[in-house]
Amino acid sequence: MVVRNDIDNSSALLTVTVTREELKPQLDAEIKKFRNRVPIKGFRAGHTPIDVVKRLYGSAIFSDTLNDLLSKKLYDFLRESGLEVLGQPLPSEEQRKFTFKISDPEPEYAVTYEVGFVPSFEINGLEKNSSFEKLVISNLDELAEQDLEYARNRMGKRSNPEDDIRENDIVRIASRELEAENGEIKEGGWETTITLFLKDMTDEPTKKQLLSAKKGDTLRFNARTLENHEKDEMYRKYILNIPADDSREVGDWFEGTIEEVSRVEAAALDQEFFEGYFGSDKVNSKEEALEQFKKGIQQFYDVRSDALLMRAFQERLMSDNPIELPEKFLKRWLLVSNEGKLSETQIEAEFPYFIENLRWTMLREKIMKMYGLKVTEADIVEAFKDRVRSYFQVDLPEHIINNSVQRLMENEKEVEKVEREIETDKIFAAIRDQVTVTERAIPSDEFHNIFDAATQKAEAEQLEAVNEE
Repeated sequence: MVVRNDIDNSSALLTVTVTREELKPQLDAEIKKFRNRVPIKGFRAGHTPIDVVKRLYGSAIFSDTLNDLLSKKLYDFLRESGLEVLGQPLPSEEQRKFTFKISDPEPEYAVTYEVGFVPSFEINGLEKNSSFEKLVISNLDELAEQDLEYARNRMGKRSNPEDDIRENDIVRIASRELEAENGEIKEGGWETTITLFLKDMTDEPTKKQLLSAKKGDTLRFNARTLENHEKDEMYRKYILNIPADDSREVGDWFEGTIEEVSRVEAAALDQEFFEGYFGSDKVNSKEEALEQFKKGIQQFYDVRSDALLMRAFQERLMSDNPIELPEKFLKRWLLVSNEGKLSETQIEAEFPYFIENLRWTMLREKIMKMYGLKVTEADIVEAFKDRVRSYFQVDLPEHIINNSVQRLMENEKEVEKVEREIETDKIFAAIRDQVTVTERAIPSDEFHNIFDAATQKAEAEQLEAVNEE
């Protein structure tokens, strides 16, 4: 018999009773099994007197048999009642003591267990009138033109002109520290080679000087204003090339001699360029090249935009579904199940993160059931195949892909990780089909600011959780 007494909506006391009449036959059967199975010195196997077995091993047999009966009744009840138990049932802290006389059991043994369970709930926030925003890029054409320019420069002809300097050139200036703006070369001062991409320069007067100069010319300049490095350590590292462990004081004024000019002549938009960059017959015109770049850019931003949207789904669902959980029970279960590895203070500190993850797990599982979502082995295999293809970025024979997948799937942790990712993708698609998603176009730099802020926030939350441990 099992009697349920609810503590609240998510925890209960279950009193499991085993009577003498239920226990006695089991005890007798276990004693006979024990006698036949375990040899006892001085007696032939299977011929040890029952009283001797009871005297030597009766307490252990009694305890094991009673616990088996209690467990069977408890878990039969949980299964039949449909309770989604959290953690494991724990014996009540106020449990009465029993006598365990194998020859004379008490009339009944009633043990009370505390259980925490998932209360029944319906998910809010998946209605059609639940509105979300997806960020898209407004300057796709501009970005595609930039990528095309980069590709032309990458495939272009490189040279080192000696008679002029242009806007897209890179110059190397052998520089020596000055006493002051109009001073002499500083004795023992800092000497370095400063490399500048003229397009990145913020010091317009110095840039103007360089554009009218050539290799071998000398000029004086304020190194701090050459590029926009707000932090001093960045200026010292990227302009002056001073090692991080060198704390010497270095002035800002330098005299420099242009020792090298590097130039890349952009490749012509001809078939040689298209085939060299994209592969034969894939692209045959500037317009087709731009379309290829747009696809890649769109894919890049779609992945990140979907990640932001999924985070918005999660935050809204967590806010709209404050599932009641048996917090007191869960804290006790964490303490017991970790067997002294965690103190009560540590559990208190970590508990907010534990509870938040548990609620999100319940919401995920509920959504999976609501929409009949499943991750199949075929899904996992295909995901690993995609991973292999992305590694090599070439068309591989199917047997090579299959062999690689087989090796990768020997790592159980990686399989679990991929399974979780597929599950997240399916949940994302299911939610998106249910709610209303509108697009908002923004420039790429604004998108990066939003995405970076969200990433930093997530990393900070993760770091805080780790530090609490």
